[in-house]
Amino acid sequence: MLINKLTTAFGDHSSLLPLFAKDVVNSTGMTAFSYDAGGKIEAKDRCWDEFGTMAIWMGGLPIYKWVYNNTAYKIAKINPNVDYRLLKDKAQLSVAQKYAQSLTDRADIAQSIAKAAANTTKTKFMFLGKFAAATALTLASFFTLVKVKQHYTKKEIEKQFWAKKSAQMQYTNSFAQSPAFKAFLPAEQSDKSVKPNKNVSFKGWAALASKLGSKAKEAMFDPVQNLFVVDVGISGERLVNSRTKTEFAETSIKEGSLLFFLYIAGKFIQDGIEKASEKLGKPIGLHAEVLSSGYMNEAIKSGKVNDDIKALKPLIDSVNNAKNALEANKSEANKLALEETKKALFEFIYNAKNQDNTVIKAAKHSKIIKTIVDGNWVDKLFNKAKNTHLIDPMQYIKVGDIESVTNNVSKLAEFASKHDNITEFLKKCRNMKIASVAANMGISCLFLGLIVPYSMMKYRQAHQNGKKEFHVQSEIERQLEQSFKGRVA
Repeated sequence: MLINKLTTAFGDHSSLLPLFAKDVVNSTGMTAFSYDAGGKIEAKDRCWDEFGTMAIWMGGLPIYKWVYNNTAYKIAKINPNVDYRLLKDKAQLSVAQKYAQSLTDRADIAQSIAKAAANTTKTKFMFLGKFAAATALTLASFFTLVKVKQHYTKKEIEKQFWAKKSAQMQYTNSFAQSPAFKAFLPAEQSDKSVKPNKNVSFKGWAALASKLGSKAKEAMFDPVQNLFVVDVGISGERLVNSRTKTEFAETSIKEGSLLFFLYIAGKFIQDGIEKASEKLGKPIGLHAEVLSSGYMNEAIKSGKVNDDIKALKPLIDSVNNAKNALEANKSEANKLALEETKKALFEFIYNAKNQDNTVIKAAKHSKIIKTIVDGNWVDKLFNKAKNTHLIDPMQYIKVGDIESVTNNVSKLAEFASKHDNITEFLKKCRNMKIASVAANMGISCLFLGLIVPYSMMKYRQAHQNGKKEFHVQSEIERQLEQSFKGRVA
């Protein structure tokens, strides 16, 4: 069902779709409030800024990474689909390579992993280079947009200002000899360039650098975190390039709220709703598509889900125990024990006999375990790509994510055992999940599309003696008026 797919997409914190939807709402709200406050010129300025940034923000990273994959990686003869984290995890790598070799009709996959493993240093620098290049070029694209947008807005304001002055002077001066008219001729006009207010400064570099540093490692592997790094950079550039102090303050309100509701609030809101739902007897930690799936319904009804959990959970517990032992004592014996326990877990996950395990099915369904999909990006975009449901051995699998899915399946099975009608119970859980995601998105969109723009306008009125006109336009016109009077004098 479409509603299940949409709920899964919007409820997935690793998906870019909810970020895009929230930004569209915020951009629309900001543009509407700007039009109401400052008219067409401010609305155009805001529209350029918001929707132009959105295009760069959402399109920049994937486009630049695609270019990098098809140029630098091809020159290096390394497959960009091999996750660098896989090469660092020797236990998973050894199992993944063995599994890849069993895929006889896909020999290229085994060859790609082998080549990347044999050239670990080269693969590492290629991966880091892609992250750095895509991030830097996206920020550079935004910086260019800001400069073009500000230049365009200034010219529009100047054009409107000189048109008004010209009309006024036609009533009082002759066109040929009036020194006042000469003061606003294009040649004179171009001598004076209205500069942004240099008193505006951004002093948050230390905090910004600290936050970026803590997120940089995650951002290399997570597209959402990569966007966070880009967004922080965009926010910094917007603050630095603020044209007036009022614009700086408004930008601070807007950017702080945007970062909070895009990257922080959503997860906390969802976690809170899920905990409340669990207290009501409806665990909704799994995606809507998993909750409504036939395999989950049948596995719970038959009791198979309990056997599947019992088969997998001890392996996860062994890995966690080995990690704790290694943290307490970093001996070679403990390091070896951790490698062996992880190897046992991954051998279970990759084993063809275990692909019917309910937890593994749910992990695949949630894209925690990525599968081989036949088709190019166009096929994937139009949902024409074929999912083989075979685990992709080039992709990294996080033990923590497998543990989370296992716990959520276990909770669902436990609560379901208290109900006679399993189908009805799962349907209620699915409906609760849909409602939770809708509420989460609704709360964020309410703030970003209405409350934040309204707060910015109220701040403007409070600091402009009750006026809400475009402060940038007022500042530029003030400077032009001073220049005009100086020339007439």
